[in-house]
Amino acid sequence: MSNLIMKHWSAEQRELPGMNCIAFPNGKIIILNVATYYNPNNNERKVYCSPQCDTTIESIEKYDAECWTMVDAWTNIDYQGGKIYGGDGQMGNEGFIACTDANDNLVWGIFFDETNPIKKLSIKDKTLIAINEHEDMRIQINLDTLVDIKMTYLR
Repeated sequence: MSNLIMKHWSAEQRELPGMNCIAFPNGKIIILNVATYYNPNNNERKVYCSPQCDTTIESIEKYDAECWTMVDAWTNIDYQGGKIYGGDGQMGNEGFIACTDANDNLVWGIFFDETNPIKKLSIKDKTLIAINEHEDMRIQINLDTLVDIKMTYLR
């Protein structure tokens, strides 16, 4: 366990690294590449999310001690004896999803800097489905392979 991650994910302060990433309590971070493409010919927007690289929270904080962003849960669902939370970051355009165990310890946390807050959560088979506050984006996360993330604009 990384004391750094656990220090920032406590009852007093719920913080995650404020960048597109998946954070784990052992300090491992998977940086996510989130890219949006707009086709002016048909007004269609597509968004893609893929893993970019592995790093650690210690490495990130070495160069950016202010990388942490407070998160606020808007919703939650029960999952494997713990909970999965969805909500917002400090800015209006940010969203997060985090899984905790029965003792409210972080299992993993995902932060997105452009999804808007996560308002609805559901699970179908092994897929977590998250809908943002404006109900214009769906995020599907494979709970067996967290880097398998599909993002879809709904309008």
